[in-house]
Amino acid sequence: MLNKLVIPKIVEVEIARGFCTASCPMCSIDKTKYNKIIMSDEKFIRLVDNFGSNIQNFDKWILCGLGEVLLDKKIDNKIKYVKSKGVPYVSAPSNASLLNKKIAKKILDAGLDEIIIGIDSLNKEIYEKVRRDLIFEEVMENTLNYIKFRNENNYKSKIMIRMILNEDNRDEWDEYVKFWSSKLDFDRGDMILYFPEHNWSDHEYENAEGVAKEVKKNNLCSYVFDRINIDAHANIKFCCIDINADFFNLGNALIEDPIDLFNRQIFDNSRSLMKKGKINEIDPCKSCNVPNQREQRGYSKGKDITVPQ
Repeated sequence: MLNKLVIPKIVEVEIARGFCTASCPMCSIDKTKYNKIIMSDEKFIRLVDNFGSNIQNFDKWILCGLGEVLLDKKIDNKIKYVKSKGVPYVSAPSNASLLNKKIAKKILDAGLDEIIIGIDSLNKEIYEKVRRDLIFEEVMENTLNYIKFRNENNYKSKIMIRMILNEDNRDEWDEYVKFWSSKLDFDRGDMILYFPEHNWSDHEYENAEGVAKEVKKNNLCSYVFDRINIDAHANIKFCCIDINADFFNLGNALIEDPIDLFNRQIFDNSRSLMKKGKINEIDPCKSCNVPNQREQRGYSKGKDITVPQ
């Protein structure tokens, strides 16, 4: 009997690769310095169309990448096209450095359902230590103006403010929640989030210390169960940490059916090992701490909650 196809609920597509307005120590963007690209609309449309009728099974489409997605000047076209295919929810992360009123209107008019804005501290010095090359006051102004514009024009789009937790900001959470609670609208679905800085399984980033060590765990990693990751060249990635789509040879979503690729033997074997509590038998999963940090703390409507990332 043939195994039933595993169809993910979430698609993550990298639209901006290697281009960013910031240079953050927890990021592996330097690994893309000889491989930078903004995915063209033509390639994006071909990619979306290659999912065929399976696109109707997706709950969420995330426009992301190892870079700042708002550098894609045609991001609104991509949002509109995915929405036109019946995907109910389109999300995008941003550092908000480019989130002026013109861009805000463009992405909201296109139908963006959620933006996740990374602001790692309310302290200028700490913020700019992490989000290097950005100016704290500009990012805060853009973010607050975006919230105001969304509210005044009654766009049905959520705003998530997220802190990447590190040694410098870990004591800020209560103050952070208090401040953003006064700005966001939880009745619209807004949230305040934090996510611990992870170690990148290949251990090649600025904050890395020494040689990658095994991270003890026996749990599942939902990246191979509930979502498919695709880079800006349409290569299938094993997970979000597979920066150059080179952990395994998983194929290209423009050449083959992406769902068939998500059901290749390496994915099937990996899912089987995880179900047996043997995730660390998968290389490079053994040195990755993301599965242990997948659930992040969030705040909405007056209480702390656990939110799947």
